[in-house]
Amino acid sequence: MATITYTVTVATGTTQYGTGNRYYINGELAPVLYLQEGNTYIFDQSDNTNDTHQLAFSTNPNNSPTASYTTGVTSTGTPGTSGAKTTIVVAPVKRTGAPVLFYYCTVHAGMGNAAQTIPPTSETTEYNPQIDDIIEEAFERTGVMGTRTGYQLRSARRSLNIMFQEWGNRGVHLWKVKLAKIPLVEGQAEYNFAADSTNFPQDIDSVLEAYYRNNSTPTAPVDVALTKIDRSTYSQTPNKLAKGTPSQYYVERKINPSIFLYTTPSSSVSSTTTPSNFQFCFYYLAKIQDAGSYNFTSDVVNRFYPCMMSGLAYYLSQKYSPDRSQELERRYESELLRALDADNQGTSTFISPQTFYGDGV
Repeated sequence: MATITYTVTVATGTTQYGTGNRYYINGELAPVLYLQEGNTYIFDQSDNTNDTHQLAFSTNPNNSPTASYTTGVTSTGTPGTSGAKTTIVVAPVKRTGAPVLFYYCTVHAGMGNAAQTIPPTSETTEYNPQIDDIIEEAFERTGVMGTRTGYQLRSARRSLNIMFQEWGNRGVHLWKVKLAKIPLVEGQAEYNFAADSTNFPQDIDSVLEAYYRNNSTPTAPVDVALTKIDRSTYSQTPNKLAKGTPSQYYVERKINPSIFLYTTPSSSVSSTTTPSNFQFCFYYLAKIQDAGSYNFTSDVVNRFYPCMMSGLAYYLSQKYSPDRSQELERRYESELLRALDADNQGTSTFISPQTFYGDGV
């Protein structure tokens, strides 16, 4: 749990208790505080304005009627002198939690405010369900309860893998976009994993954008965008081994994709001594990894968790509860749409007015 320090000063101010000397917490006039159970809070009263203003806690507003709260509270030194502080370790009470507190001055009325106590948070943001949890959640959504048979588990894992493949047809998932950098080889048109297993990725689903990089001056690399062409256009190029600076590329989409450059690199844009000087760079959409063992986690980012579980429930319903398929499909498509919308790059949009020119009449 955390330790938080507040700087306390005293000055004139107006609150719900009227006008007079009031506590200022980190410079703010008698704010409502939120104290998390389990945390330690130090109220530093070293500033000389705290003289005669001992800060304490109560379970009643302004400690009226008197209801001092001392659980986990300690006071050190004399307010207004170096090292003076009031410390509280907010101790949770079983089942009910810590009570609502109020901070006040033990000598003068009206100086403080409420100090709400709140249950602790997990302090983590790492929820990543295992495959068996995903399957269990999906089955429960279909209404199929009880112990799962070995066949049902295998069936669910198979459906999950099929759904991951189908997601590849849905569009770009930003968490699976990767950048590959392939050294250019003089006169080589085709680049694939078989030709360069060190640099060429094996998990390509589709190529998004590509560019040629001249990195011969590392402090000032030059990137030139390449134009993507289709098979028909590439097939019509008369000399596919012509050398020069690559300007176009064609992706042959097969189980292990190949990328063809045109023109092929000449000696001036390729290097055998320093391969990183001249590179063919491309962003590609990687395949989503298979579900694997039941104790593995999925290769999916958290914004896709809801639609992943809804989608698997829909796939399973087609086999185990067809009467719910239509409803589960609607939920799946709705959640998938929200996930895809959240997965965009969030680029700025600029709207320009249309300009019309007359014919001179």
